[in-house]
Amino acid sequence: MGRPRSRRRRYGTPGHRSHRGRPDPSHGLDPSAGRPPAVRGRALADGLVQLLFGPPAPLKRRNVALLLLCAALAALLCLAPSGPLSNEEERAWERVRAAQDHLASCRAARGMGPSAEDPFSTGLIGVEWSPLTTTLGSLPSKQASTNPVWAVLFLRWFDRLGLKSGDRVAFLSSASFPGLLLSGLAAAEERGLDVLLIASLGASTWGANEVSFPLPVILSELRLGGYLSTKAAFYSLGGDDERGGGFPDEGAAILKESAEAEGVPLVFGLGSVVEAKKEALRAFSPRLVVQIGGGRANLGDDEVVLSLPPGLLDASFADRGGNGLIASALQEGWPVLHLLNLAEVARREGIPFDGRPVRRGPAPFRRLRALAGGGLFLLLLVRYRRWELSD
Repeated sequence: MGRPRSRRRRYGTPGHRSHRGRPDPSHGLDPSAGRPPAVRGRALADGLVQLLFGPPAPLKRRNVALLLLCAALAALLCLAPSGPLSNEEERAWERVRAAQDHLASCRAARGMGPSAEDPFSTGLIGVEWSPLTTTLGSLPSKQASTNPVWAVLFLRWFDRLGLKSGDRVAFLSSASFPGLLLSGLAAAEERGLDVLLIASLGASTWGANEVSFPLPVILSELRLGGYLSTKAAFYSLGGDDERGGGFPDEGAAILKESAEAEGVPLVFGLGSVVEAKKEALRAFSPRLVVQIGGGRANLGDDEVVLSLPPGLLDASFADRGGNGLIASALQEGWPVLHLLNLAEVARREGIPFDGRPVRRGPAPFRRLRALAGGGLFLLLLVRYRRWELSD
């Protein structure tokens, strides 16, 4: 009895059908037809790799050296800081962070526990709504404003204007961004500047709007802890008419009581507040006016002020200043540091909008770095042997 004949699968030549009657997958224009998607994906990836780096072959020594050189230079471009902190900048950063720790302790002593909206325990993030709340605000902006790197940026803004110890700077602030106000005051005191502070006490959401921790209490605690020495010249209530318009009578009463406890006078009414601020600025004659937040007296009610870009402004912007204190300062020839659209300022100046505060300076876009990165790419493109042309 003979051995059983083995059953072997036979396939036809291209263009013929197999014994199972299926077409040969190698027939046709698409060589990948019939392949599983994973196989086709790997084939595409292999094709791209070969296009960029040539067919599989041991890397030439010159190419290995070039790749290592480019990797090292790219790491230097990406990791090199925008400039180490000076001793003054380091002190300002530490001062703000220590002040935040102190405020967090003060809040805890008043029965206010940790807040999920204040992940780094700065003590400077309020609540979404309270009787002290005037308007809607952005929580990410309020959180970003607590980064101590703003104190470093304030010092660099002072440098741009050539401000030295003894020069005068006026802060016109709302209670919406207590983090920015702390950084600005800390930087000014670190520089030895003479400071005039005038603030409105109403706050947008997530600002200094907690009933038991309004702006006068925050500033008092910072002075008692030795983190600041500046005391406001006077306050206004803020709101639509600088009389507390927009929040209930309960909120106005709380703010009046907190101002009285701090021993700072209150000025009521939009016209009175504007006039009092103008007189204070003329008598003070500052080298710089810092405007923080969206106080009605500071911005005015002319919508043209909304076209002002945030950041440092000079007299050339006076025609866009509207009819508030910003316009008056620019017309007087005083530079204005306008801090309202915080996201735009942070993007332009290189301040991260999220993440844990890190002791380093801002990292703005550097044109020279961009050009160096482009040149590095061209070097790799020209010198790396990926393919050769043949006749």
